[in-house]
Amino acid sequence: MVRPANAVLLDELACTPLSGLSRSLGIDVEKWLPVASSPLPITLRVTPNRHDIEWTRSMLESIGGEKIPWMVVSESWVMPFSKGDYPSEEAKKIITLLHETGRITRQEAVSMLPPVVLEPNAEDLVMDTCAAPGSKATQLAEAVPNGLVLANEPSSGRLNLLTTNRGRLGIENMLIMQHDGRHIGRMPEPGVDGVVVDAPCSGTATTRKNRELWRSWTPKVGRSLFKLQSDIATRAAQLLRPDGKMVYSTCSLDPVENEAVVCEILQRCPWLELINIDADRLFPTLICHRGRDDWPILDESAEVVDWEGEMPKLVGLSEEMLNPHQRGFESPDLSKSIRVHQHENDTGGFFVALFEHVAERTPEGIARSMILHRELNREPEELPRRKRSKHTTIPASKDVVDDICKKWGIDKDEFAWWQRGKRVNLSSKMAYERLYKPVVVNKKGDYWPGEDFHPLKIIHVGQPTFTDNKGIWRPRQEALGLLRNRITAGVVDIDEETMISLIQGNAPLREEFVTEIERGSFVLKCGEFFLPAWVAARVSLMLDDKEKEIIRMKLGIKLEEEEE
Repeated sequence: MVRPANAVLLDELACTPLSGLSRSLGIDVEKWLPVASSPLPITLRVTPNRHDIEWTRSMLESIGGEKIPWMVVSESWVMPFSKGDYPSEEAKKIITLLHETGRITRQEAVSMLPPVVLEPNAEDLVMDTCAAPGSKATQLAEAVPNGLVLANEPSSGRLNLLTTNRGRLGIENMLIMQHDGRHIGRMPEPGVDGVVVDAPCSGTATTRKNRELWRSWTPKVGRSLFKLQSDIATRAAQLLRPDGKMVYSTCSLDPVENEAVVCEILQRCPWLELINIDADRLFPTLICHRGRDDWPILDESAEVVDWEGEMPKLVGLSEEMLNPHQRGFESPDLSKSIRVHQHENDTGGFFVALFEHVAERTPEGIARSMILHRELNREPEELPRRKRSKHTTIPASKDVVDDICKKWGIDKDEFAWWQRGKRVNLSSKMAYERLYKPVVVNKKGDYWPGEDFHPLKIIHVGQPTFTDNKGIWRPRQEALGLLRNRITAGVVDIDEETMISLIQGNAPLREEFVTEIERGSFVLKCGEFFLPAWVAARVSLMLDDKEKEIIRMKLGIKLEEEEE
C-alpha cells in the first residue's frame, strides 16, 4: 500500500523539524520517512447490529477490503487504496454509499484505540470531551449499548459534523453538548463512569493526511498546546467518579504533548493512578512502543539542546514540560502508556494513556468536582431554572407518546421520549434517569432542581425519530434502523415489482396502489427492505437517493437499464 515519495522530496523532508523530532525519539528515520510521507489507506468500522451487515461485508470484500488483524474488539477494515487513489469509480461509490447510509464509518485505524483502551461496561455513562467529528464518540456509543455517551464539542461548526454522524448512524444513546472542554458544566452525582480525552494537538503523527505539517511544525507548536491539553484532562478527571477510568490520547509524536501531560495530570489530580495498557490482549499484533521518561528538549530546528543548570530560554518552554529526570522528581511508570509509529503498522501515529480514579483516595464516593470544600452553614438555596425556548428539548408529553406508540405499535417503556418543536427523539432511559431527573448541586452547596439538564448545555438528545407532519407522526428515514425490530403497526407489505417502481420515481395514485392503503404515514415492507412512505393523493416514498441506490445495488438494477 505504501507509495514512497521520490528521493529528492525525501531528502527535503529529512531536514524538517518533524524528522528531527522522530530522530530524538529513536525512530529509524530512513524507515519511517517513506511511510510517514505516503497516503494513508482507507480504514473503517462496520456498524454492528445492522440487519444487512453480511451484505456490507461482501461489498467491502468485493473491492479488496480485509479486516484489520490487530483490531479484535470492534469490526474494522482496511482497504488496499487511499482516499485519493480509488482503483475505480465503483469502489469509490461503494465506500461513499456505505458510509453515508451509516453501514460503515470511515475512521483512521489508530483513532479507534482510545475507546478500546477505555473498555467501558455496556451500562456505563461515558463522556468524550473533544468529540467532533464523532468517530470515537459513535464507537463509544456502540460499546455501551445499554449506556449513554455525553459527546462534547465546543466549536459550533464542528458540532454540526458530530450531529450529522450521530444521525447517519441512527444512534439513540448519545447526548451532544457544547462546552469549552476546560469548563464542562456540573452534573448529577456520582459523575461519569468513563472519559475519553482525545486532546487537541499539533498532529505530528498525522503527516500522511496533512502534508502541510512538514512545513509548518516546530517544537513550539506542541509547547503552546500543553496547558490546554492539561486543563481539559484535569476537568475531565474532576468529573470522573471513583473507580471510573479516563483515557488521554493524541495523534502527536511529541512527548511534550503526551508523557509530559500525563505527568502534569498526575500532579494536578492525585486521586488518579496511571494504569497499564494491556496491548497484547487488546490489540495483539499491533506493533507499539511503551511511553518514555527521558525525552529531550528540542530547539526550533528540533535539534536536541544539551544543558546543565539554568533551563534553556525557548518559546513557550516551562518546567512542567521537562522530563522527570531533568526536574529531579520520581517519575511515574510512563511505560504503562503506549505509542504507535506510522511506519510499523502502515497507520498514522498515536499516543494513549489510561488512568483510574482510585476509590480509596476519594472516600466521599463521588467525583471530585462534587465535593464541597467547606460545610454549608445555612439552608441550601434553589437556583433558578434556565428559560426555555421553542428549541429547548423537553420530555415528550404523555399524549404525544401514546399517539406514536398507538400508531406504530412501539413499547414506550423501552426509551426516554423527548420533544423539540415538531420533532420527537428517542434516547436510552439513562439520559432521563442519570442526567435530567436528578438534582445538581453547585460548588457552594446550592442546587438546581431536577427535571432539567442545566447546567449542562445539552444541544441534542438521542436520535431524531419522528416528525409531526400535519398532525401525523411519521418516522424519519435515519431512524428506521432503530425502529426496524420495534415497529409492529403501520407496516404495509408490497411486492418487489411495486418497490422497484417506487424507487425509480413513480408515485401511483392511492386508488391505483397495489394494496388498499389509507392516507397518512406508513412503512412499506418488501422482504428485508423498509421504505417510509407518505400517502395523500399519491403514494410517495420518503427515501433519499442514497438509500434508493443501496436497494438498486442489492437488487442488481443498473441505472442504464432505468434510462432505456
